[in-house]
Amino acid sequence: MSTRMDDGQIRPDCAAMAEQVMASWADSFATVLESMTAQRPKIESRAAASSALDEGFEWWGQNLSILPQPSFWIGAPAESWSALGRMALSALGVDDPSDADLVSTYRDLMAQTSAVVASQLAREFGEEITGGDSVPTSQPDTGGALIVKWSLDAGLMSMEGAAVLGEPFLGYCSGHQAPAVASKAGSGEAPPQSGSETPRFAGRPLDSIPKCTLRVKFVLGRTTLPMRDVFKLNVGSVIMLDQSALDPAYLVIGGRVLARGQVVVVNGNYGLKICQHES
Repeated sequence: MSTRMDDGQIRPDCAAMAEQVMASWADSFATVLESMTAQRPKIESRAAASSALDEGFEWWGQNLSILPQPSFWIGAPAESWSALGRMALSALGVDDPSDADLVSTYRDLMAQTSAVVASQLAREFGEEITGGDSVPTSQPDTGGALIVKWSLDAGLMSMEGAAVLGEPFLGYCSGHQAPAVASKAGSGEAPPQSGSETPRFAGRPLDSIPKCTLRVKFVLGRTTLPMRDVFKLNVGSVIMLDQSALDPAYLVIGGRVLARGQVVVVNGNYGLKICQHES
């Protein structure tokens, strides 16, 4: 589905979808940064005046499960990305990060933001959508895509960037409809009343199950350290786990793994979106 009309103008529905997606991304990015720095930055987006992209940008492809290729790309000058990484790590007590630490940090920021955007799209479309890794890419192709400029103001640092929303992604969003209400107009069938049935578990009403308190944990990963390394731990020390940031976390109750899920950020707090139940 083309994003432009015969006269070359952007289709109104695609322009509206681009504005909605960028508003979601900006809000998600601000939320993720706030969770790391305890300060919420101001992020604004606006339509680009032309399709030309600035030179010298460092680009990150944002993967969502609905497409095999990145759905959209986020770019900004390399020095701005580094400043963003330093700001986030400084809030965590790391004052002299390596280049690898900086790249890992803002790559993780992008991946977390994509996960939140995916959750918001999933709620709107009524289907399972998950965020994937943020991958470094060359300057994206703008053919059929929409370009949006964005700016971030975090007080002591600011950055100007651009977003490229791919034509396949916009076509998918524009042609997608939210699930219809179960009852049809004029059919005379009333939709089921909420709460008309008592929730059940294993064939028994939940009201009949005794109330008890369980300690629920979700585990991001594990590692083994020699005792001499444990004594070296201090503020700013980084401990590598046996899982990457994109591997599923484990939901553990009573010492037993009951499910696996994706780490998400909701209203500045970490949460776990369950993706797989354990038998």
